[in-house]
Amino acid sequence: MAFHICCRSVLQFIRVTIVVCIPLLATLSAAIGQEQRLSKKPEKLENVEPTLDERIGIGAAQPSGIALESIVNPEKYIVGPSDVFAVNIWMSPPFSFSLPVTPEGTLIIPTVGEVIVSDLTLAKAKEKILGEARKKYLRVEITATLIKPRPVIVNIVGNVLNPGTYTLNAVDRVHKAIELANTLKRTQPEADLQTVKEDMSTRNIVLRHRDGTQERVDLPKYFAVHDDSWNPYLREGDVIVVPRKPRMKFVFAIYGQVNAPGRYELVRGDSVTDAIKIAHGMTDLAMPERAIFSRLGEDGETISNQTINLFDIMAGKAPDIALEPGDRIIVQRKNDLREDFNVDVKGEVLYPGTYPITNDKTHLSDIIKQAGGFTDHASLGAAYVTRQSVPFENQETERLLSLRGEPASDDSLGYMLATDLRLQHEEISVDFAKLFLQKDSTQDIILHAEDQIIIPSTQKTVYVFGQVASPGHIPFLGGRDAQYYVSKAGGFTDRANRGSLKIIKAKGKQWLSPGETKIEEGDYVWVPSAPDRPFSYYMTITSQAASVISVIIGVAVVVIQVTK
Repeated sequence: MAFHICCRSVLQFIRVTIVVCIPLLATLSAAIGQEQRLSKKPEKLENVEPTLDERIGIGAAQPSGIALESIVNPEKYIVGPSDVFAVNIWMSPPFSFSLPVTPEGTLIIPTVGEVIVSDLTLAKAKEKILGEARKKYLRVEITATLIKPRPVIVNIVGNVLNPGTYTLNAVDRVHKAIELANTLKRTQPEADLQTVKEDMSTRNIVLRHRDGTQERVDLPKYFAVHDDSWNPYLREGDVIVVPRKPRMKFVFAIYGQVNAPGRYELVRGDSVTDAIKIAHGMTDLAMPERAIFSRLGEDGETISNQTINLFDIMAGKAPDIALEPGDRIIVQRKNDLREDFNVDVKGEVLYPGTYPITNDKTHLSDIIKQAGGFTDHASLGAAYVTRQSVPFENQETERLLSLRGEPASDDSLGYMLATDLRLQHEEISVDFAKLFLQKDSTQDIILHAEDQIIIPSTQKTVYVFGQVASPGHIPFLGGRDAQYYVSKAGGFTDRANRGSLKIIKAKGKQWLSPGETKIEEGDYVWVPSAPDRPFSYYMTITSQAASVISVIIGVAVVVIQVTK
């Protein structure tokens, strides 16, 4: 009898040992087999197919290559078929299994068994996996990690460019599906997409799940506060309903110093705080303590305005205001007058450059003093101040500036350049010689931001150009007239219009006739070309003259006949 009991005990021990050890031996065998296969040097690597044991053995767990906008939230992600988990049993040696969720929603873990994980949040699924595994491995650390999200098929209906069925990933949110549905096809014009976006609701989107539940999607609020509940992860079988939005009714507006001013859909429960968040907060120039809250009466004709303190409302020190259709919030701007006020000093001063000023308070003499004063070559009589910047890139630009004025011929290059430069270049009336030589303080003008102070060099020449034989600089000689300088420049060409000669003053750039001014150092003498008339012009003049003469003769004949 004792012998039979002993034999029965031995058989029971062997049975238990087989049940416990065979799964572990199988896993260990798979690991050893994988190591042996990897240690071999096959003739052609592409012909070596991994075994099933190698696919779920040590080192098989690989992370997903899907682009993510952020880490997956385990409390929001819902597990489903084809999700891939890495289950790690940290023994010596450790075991790592790459396991897909079956179409029935279960996870089959070697040595542990089948665990139902479908339709659970990722956090609950991991908790359940670890709970089942610890029943088998009491004193071993175990981890479970989602390494590859599953593909999901969703339907999009409503006001999108291309309603239909789309394949995405379970880590994609509603806005990704809408972006795909609004992707232009080759045959679709851009105007269609623009119309859809203008009419598409972004705050009242409905997400319907296959279990009958649904959620409201609010994209502006999601992008403002990044709360996952306003833009959920997608699941297989979801239906996204995108309604139209009202253009003018059931909206509120927020303007002024916010980062995204504009008109937004109004959703029940919206408040002033929500409006600030949806507009992505206030700018640095905002004056939140004096915002204006405007509300229309139901008749659309009465309006009430009140000043509100957005700081106190958002801090909870003042009651929040529930929004109604047509409400408007205006966040005013601080009166900050700090700007980059400066002027440029160019030409004959010791230290040309850019100098800071106090707008509308700094005088011309202050800046000249900062610039070190004038050099010995400064021409105070030709110096001037301009209100707009015309860069002196080279000497040719300086010469073209002298063409400001009213030339005689409107078809000349000089006239076109003069017109263009006059529109860009305002000169301020100031006499540098009186200010700095005669100490006339009435000439000490107040400078504005972006003014330019130009101090030319003494030229001791007169520049002659236009229809002369040798245009260029002629040495200045006091008391000489325009004809003298034209003769020094080689005289008139055959195309010169001698009667329209002009003197361009170095100071002020006025265009004057020779009899209206005397030539001074730095002035310009311009000889325009004679108008080029076609033969038909002269024929017309001749014909008109003949007509006049014939009329005169006819009148004379009549007078003679009457007086006989």
